[in-house]
Amino acid sequence: MSLDKEKKPFGLQMTEFIVLNIFWYLIFSLIYWDINATNWWLTQNIWGRVILVLMEFMFFNTSFRNGKI
Repeated sequence: MSLDKEKKPFGLQMTEFIVLNIFWYLIFSLIYWDINATNWWLTQNIWGRVILVLMEFMFFNTSFRNGKI
């Protein structure tokens, strides 16, 4: 039986979503060399916000999908 077809428990999905967000937060903190996200270009510019929203939709989709593409 393949793991792709099994439904992951909600706690595991939520943990995956949080870890993915923390990972990308740390990456952007290193890129901007600032831990305050309000100083980043991604949060100050409309196109940066669009990029962040698209990334969050992608994170949500990969974390909470039920084994179907």
